[in-house]
Formats: sequence, C-alpha cells, structure tokens
Amino acid sequence: MSKERDHALGMGSSITRRDFLNGCALTVGASLTAASPAWLEMMAGAETVPEKNPNYYPPAKTGMRGSHDGAWEVAHGMRDGQTWPDATANQESYDLIVVGGGISGLAAAYFFRKFAGSNSKILVLDNHDDFGGHAKRNEFRSGQRLLIGYGGTQSLEAPHRYSKEAFGMLQELGIEVDRFYKYFDQNLYKNMGLKRATFFDKETFGVDRLLPGFGTHYLGLAYPPEILAQIPISEVARKDLVRLQETKVDYLAGLSAEEKRRKLRKISYKDFLLQYVKVDPEVVKVFQSAPHGLYAVGIDAVSALDCLEMDYPGFKGIKLESHEDSPEQAEPYIFHFPDGNASVARLLVRSLIPGALPGTTMEDVVTSRLNYARLDNPESAVRIRLNSTAVRAKHVGDPQEAKQVEVTYVRSGKAHKVRAAQCVLACYNMVIPYLCPEMPEKQKEALHYCVKLPLVYT
Repeated sequence: MSKERDHALGMGSSITRRDFLNGCALTVGASLTAASPAWLEMMAGAETVPEKNPNYYPPAKTGMRGSHDGAWEVAHGMRDGQTWPDATANQESYDLIVVGGGISGLAAAYFFRKFAGSNSKILVLDNHDDFGGHAKRNEFRSGQRLLIGYGGTQSLEAPHRYSKEAFGMLQELGIEVDRFYKYFDQNLYKNMGLKRATFFDKETFGVDRLLPGFGTHYLGLAYPPEILAQIPISEVARKDLVRLQETKVDYLAGLSAEEKRRKLRKISYKDFLLQYVKVDPEVVKVFQSAPHGLYAVGIDAVSALDCLEMDYPGFKGIKLESHEDSPEQAEPYIFHFPDGNASVARLLVRSLIPGALPGTTMEDVVTSRLNYARLDNPESAVRIRLNSTAVRAKHVGDPQEAKQVEVTYVRSGKAHKVRAAQCVLACYNMVIPYLCPEMPEKQKEALHYCVKLPLVYT
C-alpha cells in the first residue's frame, strides 16, 4: 500500500485506548489477484451450512450468547497445539480476507472496498453464529410484542470526538447522531423518581449500606454533604474525602501540562490518591470498585489520566484541560440504538451485502429482519462466513516476497484453506500469537498481555 493511500485511510492518526480497546488490525499482503471462476465459487458455497436454514436467526436465541458453545472449542484446540495439516484448499481467491466479523472487521471490509473499489472480493470469517462481535443483538417475543435489547456494546460514546474517518463512516451508513437528542429521553429516570446510588458492602466497610446520590456526571463521583456523613468510614477518612472532593490543589505543581499528562498516564488512580493527595487508605476503598462497570478492574489498575477524563475527584487544581472541557466535546451518553451498537454492525452489513437486510435508514434498521442465508453468497463481492474459526494466517512463500496470504479455518469440523492478496486480523488480540506464527516474538509477547474479564450487570 502506498504512503498516500495509508494516509487516506487514516493510518497516520494516533490511536487512543478508547479508540481501539480490544481489536487488532494486522495487515499482511501485497498486490491484488484475479478472482477465481464463478462456477468454482458456487461449488465452494454448495455445502450444507446452518445459515441456509430459513429458521436460522441468532438474535432470537437465548442462553449464553457471548462466546457460546461452538464458537470457542476450535480456538482452544489451536491454543493447546492442535494443527490441521489436511485442510482442503478452497477454489476461492479474494482481494482481502478479514478474520473477525465484529465492528472492527466489518469496518475494515468497508474501508477496503471504499478505497480498492466496489468490485473488490472480500471474505469475512467469524467463529460465532452471528456477526457483530461484542455488538450483539437480542430479540424476545412477549405475545405479539417484539422486545429488542443489546447483548454487548451499548452506545456510540462522544461520537463527535471520533476521527474524521470513523465519524465519516457513521454518516455514510446513514447514522445522524444528532437525532438521538430527540429519540433518547434524558429525563426518563428523573421523571420516574429514580437516582444513582452506591452500595457499601459489609465485607469492605463493616456494614451493608445503600446510599443514593452518586453524582451528576454519568461517571462523576461527587457525594453531597448529607451522603458524606453516612458513608461507613472513619472521621479521618471522611475529612480526606471532603478535601479530595472540594479543594483545588495542584498536586503536580512544577510540571508542564505535557509532563502532567505523562505522569498521570503512568500511575494508577489509587497511587495518585495515596502518594500525591495523601488520603487515608479508607478513601481508596470508597472508589476502588467505581470503574468496574467500564473497565472490569479497580482504581489500582486504571490510570489517573483516565480517571481525570471520567471526572473523578482530585484534579480540580491541576489545571490540565481534559477532552470534556470544551462544550462540543462534553456529549451526553445518549447515542444508543435499541440493540446497542448491533445496529452499527447491521448497517455495515447492509452496505456490504445490500440484499441481506432490507431498508434504507437508521430507523428501519432497528426492526428489519436480516436474511442470514445471503451473507455467504457466491454471487456477492463481499461474503461473511459465520461459524468459521480461523486457525492459521501466513504468507504463501517468503514473507518478504509473497503476493498472497493463506488463511486456514475450521467450519463444521472440517478445515479449509483460502487465499487472498491481503489479510486483516480483526479478532481477539490474545488469539493472534497462535493464529499468526510469522509474527515477531516481541509482538506476540505484547499481545499476551491482553486479558478479557467478565462483566455482568442487570
């Protein structure tokens, strides 16, 4: 790929933790190759597959709908050293193979087609029975009423802060984010007499106590005086909590703005509280579990800079402008389809494979029923192959001179090999070291740091 094309794709842009939390885009490959004959494509797609069943509809399934049974067993075998040397070579050839059919993988296919041309042949492989990855859609029937919910990623957080490329993609898909100001009732909980609360558990604080008043910011942690008096901590800790919340002290005085950012990025919020604010250790207990709902870890593992961005107390006097300070950046948490970001994934599929999902707007995508039988159509330039776990991605020949990448995947217990000019691994980071043997050892080691934690809420 040329430098000009890289720049057009936004590959020179910095990527923050929020931009790219647990996806990986590894580009492997070289020049484009010609497509295989159409009749061979049709033979390759002729096998009996579950998606062709007219009753196949994953959003309506119940039970464990994350890494469900059937989605993880092959990958665990790969981890444990299993190989598939007798994989059948498919008579298919693509311009791009994407491993992972979540939003990052579908977006990779979208941008590749945009820059390489609408006739580009693209194959998206995913080990789950549905596309979307963490952007999962759940449907329920109560009598004649259809109920729609999200089974994973919920909202487009602060979309106006997105890169030009990402925000442009949303617009091209037909998502007009400002419409959510009309669609989302920001006063719903208030009108129902509901408010936020904090539960102090007996194991940590010596007593079980539920206290309302969690702050006005959606993650802000500011306790009103009447609540502060009831928090089950010592008076010394209570005074420190008041000091933390109300005083404007620059705990990093003498450092430049950039030096402050570097410092806060390197230390946890817990260390910031103990070493710089010098609060009583009981204050740490008050905030320890606060980021669980977003990070699945406590303040001992979340950077002080991230906590500054989330409006945690202790930063009023540091005078370090956060992204939230400018009015255009301080966006409410309302950019939310009924099925969460599954609608974003569905809109991407509608764009890539128009015949799969009827409709034309961001509104009708919510209730339109997707035809899964059309996802892996030999006549389509873009194909999405579900229930297919990739187990190997490597260059064909010397990596320095190779013009193709070969991807091995397992589907219905059978291993297949397929080739493309280029490949993007948009799957779990922790899988890539096993999937891509040619990756440098240092990069494999870094990817092993990626660990998933369960997040359960009601």
